[in-house]
Amino acid sequence: MQSYVREKGTSAENNWQENLGRVLGSASSISRISIVGVGHSLRGDDYVGSLIAKSLAKCTGNSAENGVYIFDAEENVEKVVRKLIRVAPRHVIFIDACEMHAKPGEARFLSIEETSYPFFTTHGIPLKLLAHQFLTESEAWVLAIQPASFEFNDRPSTEVDEAANAIIKFIASSLTEASCKCLRN
Repeated sequence: MQSYVREKGTSAENNWQENLGRVLGSASSISRISIVGVGHSLRGDDYVGSLIAKSLAKCTGNSAENGVYIFDAEENVEKVVRKLIRVAPRHVIFIDACEMHAKPGEARFLSIEETSYPFFTTHGIPLKLLAHQFLTESEAWVLAIQPASFEFNDRPSTEVDEAANAIIKFIASSLTEASCKCLRN
């Protein structure tokens, strides 16, 4: 879970689908994109990024034919740093639960610069710090999802689960010509 997303004067007010679609539409073998799901499996809503990455990898076969690479970092985002550096993506999209003081399940697509990083996150290195230190040639983004709860649980809340399914469907249809059925049950 990434905490603290700036609330005023950001792209948070914009439509996440439009902005995410624009970035996904730029993918090619030359302009690669990496999607990184982040979250802790025992923290309920915090696991949403990881759940989305797993579903997208299953749905799309995790092939990088279109210049899109999907990684599931779970709570250890550090484990994908070398892979990201090797891919050298033009864009990196982290999908993570973020405290935005918004409605549970609300999603926002933000530049990593629009986030702040606290000393505590449920993953080791805050995403903004990771991007600044290791992904200096990439534009980093966060698809932030407002959690309903950070309690220990192995299932997401209804609101976050519905948001996850909408995001999976949107990204999958953006990445493939034919819409695939990769909604989680």
